[in-house]
Amino acid sequence: MRGGGFRKAAALAVGLPLLLTSMAITPATAAPAGQDQAAAAKETAPAEFKDGRYIVVLAEAAAAAYEGGTPGLGATKPENGRKLDAGSANYRAYDAHLRQQQREVAASQGVTPGKQYTAALNGFTAELTAAQAMELSKDERVMVVAPDVENAPDYTTTDFLKLTGPDGVWAKQFGGEANAGKGVVVGVIDSGYAPDNPFLQGEPVQPLSGPAQVGVPYRTAEGRIAMLKADGTTFEGECQKGQGTGASFDGSLCNTKVIGARYFADSFLQYVAPQKRAPEELISPVDVGSHGTHTATTAAGNANVEQVIDGANFGKSSGVAPAAKVSVYKVCWEDTNPDTGGCYSSASVEAVEAAIKDGVDVLNYSISGNNNNTTDPVALAFLNAAAAGVFVSASAGNSGPTVSTVNHASPWLTTVAASTFPSDLLGTVKVSDGSLYRGASIMKSEVADKPVVVASAAAAAGATNANLCAPGSLDAAKVTGKVVVCDRGVVDRTAKSQEVQDKGGLGMILVNLTSSSEDADNHVLPTVHVNAPKSLELKSKLEANPALTVSLAKGDLTGLPPAPAPQIAGFSSRGPTLAAGGDLLKPDIAAPGVNVLAGVSTIGNNGDQFGFMSGTSMAAPHIAGFGALVLSKQPKWTPAMVKSAMMTTAYPLVNADGTPNTDPFQGGAGHIDSTRVLDPGLVYNSGIKDWLGFLNGQGMDTGAPQAGSIAARDLNVPSIALGSLVGEVQVKRQLTALVPGIYRPEVNMPGFNVQVEPNALNFAKAGQTREVTLTIRNVSAPVGKFSSGTLTWKGPRTVSSPIAIRPVDAQIAPSFAFSSATGSGSGTMELVSGSDSPINVGVEGLAPLSQTAITKTPGAYAPRNDAHNALLQVAVPQGASFARLGVQAQSDDVDWDMVVYAPNASGGLTATQVATASASEFLNLESPRAGTYYIAVNLYSTPDNGAASASVQAVTFAGDAGNLTVEPNPIVAPNGTATSAAVSWTGLSEGAYLSRLSLGGNGIRTWVNVQVGAAPVAPAGAPQVALADAVPAS
Repeated sequence: MRGGGFRKAAALAVGLPLLLTSMAITPATAAPAGQDQAAAAKETAPAEFKDGRYIVVLAEAAAAAYEGGTPGLGATKPENGRKLDAGSANYRAYDAHLRQQQREVAASQGVTPGKQYTAALNGFTAELTAAQAMELSKDERVMVVAPDVENAPDYTTTDFLKLTGPDGVWAKQFGGEANAGKGVVVGVIDSGYAPDNPFLQGEPVQPLSGPAQVGVPYRTAEGRIAMLKADGTTFEGECQKGQGTGASFDGSLCNTKVIGARYFADSFLQYVAPQKRAPEELISPVDVGSHGTHTATTAAGNANVEQVIDGANFGKSSGVAPAAKVSVYKVCWEDTNPDTGGCYSSASVEAVEAAIKDGVDVLNYSISGNNNNTTDPVALAFLNAAAAGVFVSASAGNSGPTVSTVNHASPWLTTVAASTFPSDLLGTVKVSDGSLYRGASIMKSEVADKPVVVASAAAAAGATNANLCAPGSLDAAKVTGKVVVCDRGVVDRTAKSQEVQDKGGLGMILVNLTSSSEDADNHVLPTVHVNAPKSLELKSKLEANPALTVSLAKGDLTGLPPAPAPQIAGFSSRGPTLAAGGDLLKPDIAAPGVNVLAGVSTIGNNGDQFGFMSGTSMAAPHIAGFGALVLSKQPKWTPAMVKSAMMTTAYPLVNADGTPNTDPFQGGAGHIDSTRVLDPGLVYNSGIKDWLGFLNGQGMDTGAPQAGSIAARDLNVPSIALGSLVGEVQVKRQLTALVPGIYRPEVNMPGFNVQVEPNALNFAKAGQTREVTLTIRNVSAPVGKFSSGTLTWKGPRTVSSPIAIRPVDAQIAPSFAFSSATGSGSGTMELVSGSDSPINVGVEGLAPLSQTAITKTPGAYAPRNDAHNALLQVAVPQGASFARLGVQAQSDDVDWDMVVYAPNASGGLTATQVATASASEFLNLESPRAGTYYIAVNLYSTPDNGAASASVQAVTFAGDAGNLTVEPNPIVAPNGTATSAAVSWTGLSEGAYLSRLSLGGNGIRTWVNVQVGAAPVAPAGAPQVALADAVPAS
């Protein structure tokens, strides 16, 4: 795909949730693909370009991944166990080369690069018009053109994680917390840090006296902070002075704990007007929103810090890797939009670039991201960070429990789900009828036997969101002296209790309307936060019985057993990922992310330096901290080895009833196990060549054909996923021994026959690698649903991987083209059955296809009729269930592109660009809005720059037209068996027709194109396509 995404070299016909599976099958009776085969064109996710700021990524390798090959330019990719040397002659020369290439690409569209990236990404930012973005997306030198989007931050555990105490991991594995993470630098890409937080305190950094020592920072002659690391390389960071008058960060506040602090504010300053910036925001590394401070201190905060919140002592705690150092990269900024926080992707790319050059070992990224591909600019920057040896932990997102919401699908990242851990932070709602409800609370005082009102019944005049207890929404006359029941959502939780207090309330019961986290926030008055379904029961009771009174009491008085832990948090985003056709399993692992106590900024927290937060943002830094622990002990391990060690030693999560949670789409491999992660026995290793091979296999033009092509299911990750299993499929993995010996496989995959070859792995010494093949066949598992299980290698150690497999009904070519001289005829479709059960075939169409012939020469796009472009309009009728608009090339060696302007809800038009490397382009619209659509078609290129012809096509469906039958229907054939079905049509007049067939009920589809006669005429009832003068202004 070009245009807002990556350039694909070949069509992909597998995707979730439809899971359309294609194979190269050409039926003997089918006509060759040609000008009349509308369905033969590549189908892509449409992209929309608008004027704005973009990140343009070039295909040539970034410095962190460049292995040589360009004449005169030596390799810059660091060797295993080493970090990128940004000061080397090779780097300087290659850096200059990439910058020149970027300038040339930008100049081709008359633009000047803004920020230029060469280490983490070969790319630049630029202000582009929609037309410039489109043209750059089609440049062979360009891999990705993506908008510079604004993402959002995603929001003691060390005892639960068995790190502390004489029998804890710190003592047994490291000799104490003073060595836990020593010699490792954790980079935190977030909202900055609070320099005065006790978790981040250290001594002033002194000049080097004598030889450098591992883990001991020193000042260089240039004033930078350097440190010899556990892997033998040297980190060198910058303490960047803030901007503006009265800046609170003068560049001198770094210390022996925080050895780098930088900020990346260009996009924020450019796109957020001063009046829309939070008044407390500082253009410096200083954190004003607490998110970055919380993540940094969770990962690598100092040991044994006493935590006090509003006078209440919560004991001592530590970061996961207390001896590790921290380098801060501020990319998130406070503005007036609480849902974004101003985390621009260009800033994140720049931060990754800086972190690679500085020499961090670990990066934490608790910021939202893409959930449907692996190749946005930030993901590609992280690819090169991983190639440079940096372990990256990323939050899975907070959109659970909805399926397929997990962010950060790229396999070079470790994607982290959030889980609960045992907590005494509880309070009880005592109702006067004797019922008791427990929830999260850290209230300092109690409320005894007071009237209660549901917030919606206490609305101020004209208020529309009183149920949320939004500021100004409650009526003091209805609230004074009462406890108020407030719904969770939209408004900050602490702002709700503030509104209750402002209107004279005595306490708050915060209720979840769906199952989610219970958060122990520091409210201004006594509060208990109750989760669904009990919260709904409580609210309904109080609504129906206004005479009831309530008490809010400290602690759990219900007498119920403690909630089992660790459970996956309700908000934690779930898989399956929408990327790679479901053949990658995400998230990877789970860690504590509910009511995590760590450092915060005193700004906005009543002067407190500690606070509770919940979110996958809090889970990811736990894994970053574990990455630091592992790398301080095993500094030569690759990021993939670290990830494998974590996943293959994880232990199962539990459900609310205490039973094991076996759903890998909730918590991946399970919960991090500190006691085993340093000694996994075997690892699944991978590197830049594997990842580029994976991207090649996804149809992306990486500019690295030497990496080959690797199917997503065969990428050497410590999990196995098949999004569309038909018949028998083989999956390959390679295991490398850290502890030699004989390992034998055990597969627990109910409903499937899984054979593993060889049936034993014999490693004579550490470092040996063996390849295994799993042959997988569905026996009795339900079709159309994912089933889960495990592959476990047992020997000197136990090494487990999660498995998720979804059988589908059939494997069939994406399209078939048939013809007949008269209005009746038949053809044959070849397919492979994926089910032993009958496969019902649903029919849409045949529907008459409108075709308008055009001939153009290559030239610049414009929505008009000229020598290079055609602009047409078509009416889509009311009640259409589907519409397909497109341009069908007469030959495969040209490149037509298309923009469709579709009616929107506001009465205007929305432009959707479809511009790929394919000759033809099509846009599929499910349940399209009725109205006039405009199709702008451009001839981008031809082999000789001469003229080319095509037809602009349009078709709409309104269910089964009754003119096409499939025999047999249902199709009956054993799973894995090649079979065929006949399609017959009748009653057609001369012209072209299109049908869409659905096999089974799980999204397997194919197109049937029928041409009656030879003349390219539009049959009766075909959409009327006409030339348009212009696209109406929206």
